[in-house]
Amino acid sequence: MGRVAREERASMRLVIDSDGGIDDAAAIVWLCGRPDVELAAVTAVGGNVEVRQAARNLRVILEAAGRADVPVYVGADPADPAPRIPRPVFIHGEDGLGDVGLADPLRGADEDTPAVEVLIREMRRGASLLTLGPLTNLAAALRADAAAAASSRLTLMGGSARAQGNARPSAEANVAHDPLAAATAIGARWAAPPVMVGLDVTHTATLREAEFAALAARRTAAAAFLDGPLSFYRRNAGSLCAEGETPCHDLLAAMALVRPDILGVETLPVEVDTGGSAAWGQTVVDLRELGWRRRGEPAAAVVEPGRGPDGNEAGVGAPVAVGLTVDVDFFRAAVRELAGEPAAGPSS
Repeated sequence: MGRVAREERASMRLVIDSDGGIDDAAAIVWLCGRPDVELAAVTAVGGNVEVRQAARNLRVILEAAGRADVPVYVGADPADPAPRIPRPVFIHGEDGLGDVGLADPLRGADEDTPAVEVLIREMRRGASLLTLGPLTNLAAALRADAAAAASSRLTLMGGSARAQGNARPSAEANVAHDPLAAATAIGARWAAPPVMVGLDVTHTATLREAEFAALAARRTAAAAFLDGPLSFYRRNAGSLCAEGETPCHDLLAAMALVRPDILGVETLPVEVDTGGSAAWGQTVVDLRELGWRRRGEPAAAVVEPGRGPDGNEAGVGAPVAVGLTVDVDFFRAAVRELAGEPAAGPSS
């Protein structure tokens, strides 16, 4: 299995698009502590909460992480047509951050510049994008300026290849909230295939008692801020994981962005089901190519255009670097280090 090539560079210019939930908070706090990340902006999208609440939460998170200087721009709530999915109050709370009484931010979101304009501007500047919620904002930006994607790279928390869904039986939440937007984002012409950090890896790289105990000790400002929300999140977020384990989906996506070598990926055709069926919002990943390779028949060795080496229809989706395996030990050690435990080894 291939791995995303690790890029050696002093600083990655980054824009985060987020729906302001608890795992978003963990991801943003972790990224704010990285000296190799230049966080240019955060854009708010509706998902875990409506977009205005998401923007408020993002300001709270950034201020807690010591990055009150990072601007937050307001985007949109997911658009129709899309499945009707209730907001996940039982996972993120009414306020999106676990209802633990966090104080209001000192600053508000930037009201003058729409999130779509920021995304277009930053894509054209070559910034990397990390999407942690529905892809509504990004799709709107791409519809307005499709060429901007060619100068940028996308890492998205969303989708699933083998792990089915969570918001719907076959659909992961960020994709299910706006399938048309996800299809637009995945199908854009990026500088490199988008990296999909989906349920296959986020339900494997999980938090256990050791990580929650480290956070509860509150030895760092990050742990003190995240302990309450993640304790709330722990109650129900791990219902589809192994017993006693809890995912932190967006945090893994953030780590994979900075340390792409922690993921084992395959670049495979991916389509999003936008047809309104029972599989509405499913990311359909053509895993048959892996079988063809095992048989020594490269997918390129087609019998005729559009057909695979066994004569069946070949995948027609966009090329996506799909995360299929993950360095679980790195993920858990990084969480404990964020909480103040000594690092077991190099973290960069």
